[in-house]
Amino acid sequence: MSAGHRSRHLSCDALRDHLDSRMPMLIPIEGDPPLFWHLEAGGLRPALRIPVALGSKAPRLGMQGIRAVCVLDGGEQFLQVFIERVDLLREFHIVCCEIANRIQEEGAAPGVAVQTTVLAWRRLLAPGRRMSLEAEVGLFGELLTLVGLSAARGWHAAIDAWQHPTCTDHDFTVGPYDIEVKTVAGPTRVHTIHGLSQLTPHTDRPLWFVSHVLDESDAGRTVLGLIEGIRSTLRVQAPGALDDFDTRLKLVTGNEHAIPREHRWAPSGAPLAFPVDAGFPRLTGSILAPLPESLVVRIVDVDYRIDVADLVPSIAPSPDGLDHIVDPARTLPPDVASDLSAPNSPKDEPR
Repeated sequence: MSAGHRSRHLSCDALRDHLDSRMPMLIPIEGDPPLFWHLEAGGLRPALRIPVALGSKAPRLGMQGIRAVCVLDGGEQFLQVFIERVDLLREFHIVCCEIANRIQEEGAAPGVAVQTTVLAWRRLLAPGRRMSLEAEVGLFGELLTLVGLSAARGWHAAIDAWQHPTCTDHDFTVGPYDIEVKTVAGPTRVHTIHGLSQLTPHTDRPLWFVSHVLDESDAGRTVLGLIEGIRSTLRVQAPGALDDFDTRLKLVTGNEHAIPREHRWAPSGAPLAFPVDAGFPRLTGSILAPLPESLVVRIVDVDYRIDVADLVPSIAPSPDGLDHIVDPARTLPPDVASDLSAPNSPKDEPR
């Protein structure tokens, strides 16, 4: 959602203040067709009210806490999207802003806009096993790399390169080379390598290692915020790549994971990029060559850590400017999910 989109919407805090007044209200949303925030007396059931044709049916949403119904008022019919749980107000507010944008700015039919938006958020907010901190930081680094590659090659090429189906060993396959991305939450550039093949280049193309360092910061953004910023940007700049992005995202997160939204991360300095060659610290399968096969089969896994803080690349420059691939001041998409990332205030408690 762009800054222009956000400026015409009632903020979540303002919506909460209106709810706290416990007065019935109908608050217009700027745009065409006219849409409204509908608040019942007592501060109950905040809703997005959308005019629809008589006889229209409400879409089935299947998302816990968010419902859609059709109501008649003064001889007119409206589709109302509402929640009964005030602890979901932040999520609900952003969902409704997205629905309004689809209807008023993209010309989407109300039922389609509601169902499409809610289903998209359902995938991202579905409860499940929590992602580990290492996996969360790693995903953030991959998304940073994706954003940087989009600036160099365009969104379609960048997303196609991410988790490429022909190369499952490395994070990106960009034209004639592969990228392995490693990210750590500061202050050192000590990265954990999983297995003896993770830093083994393919015979037909070189491998580059990209190192990100993150700091946890109130000025940063969550993984969820970065994902939604990318999705919002894609809807404007490359709508045909949105489904592919969601597919690649599932490859990384798996359906059982909830997308993290608690920690706010900010890049700490520029990424470093190194060719994985004879001068790069790594272990490969050759380390097991001297061992008898009867022993090799009993080595189930090998994890090790490398420090690349003072490592000097043996060749320069890196392809596509990998060592300066993300300039947070220029290239990061808008943080459209900041409300979702903020800690719950006392007002978040159910009344």
